[in-house]
Amino acid sequence: MSADDRHSRYSSQREEYMEYAFLAAICAEGWRHDRLVEVAKAATDAHGYDLILSARAVTRYVRLKASVAGGRSARQKVSLDLAKRVGGCVLWLVVDEDDLALRRLGWIGGAPGERLPDLGDRVAKHTKGNAEGAKLPRENHRVLAKGRFDRGDEIGQVFDRLFGAVA
Repeated sequence: MSADDRHSRYSSQREEYMEYAFLAAICAEGWRHDRLVEVAKAATDAHGYDLILSARAVTRYVRLKASVAGGRSARQKVSLDLAKRVGGCVLWLVVDEDDLALRRLGWIGGAPGERLPDLGDRVAKHTKGNAEGAKLPRENHRVLAKGRFDRGDEIGQVFDRLFGAVA
């Protein structure tokens, strides 16, 4: 089976594995700095986030987005519900096509204790059309271009953004 077929056929598992890889890396970074990370997983994404991460007094509501390095993804859709939460942020995980190793991490979020920056006014559309084939707007979601994400290639950079600089 080709890598493209594998990514298409097992997309749900791929995203779950990507989440595991991210959590292993961020928890290991916390361990290195004696700032243990508590992890809670949302049962649904009804409120715009996938994970709740806490380290000491800082709590983050994290929406994970994922794509493959070299892929065509140029934008992500984000719920406005996430922007209502203090500590909301979006992480775009970019992984290697073959082994799912983290290659890049994109970031949108404020400092610890702050909300997301303005998500703009570009309303997302449903990916599937209705009975007439029209792709209706998703009024509570915004489209964010790749350029809106700050790039963080090191997990330490992302840890600092999530929980504050390690002293």
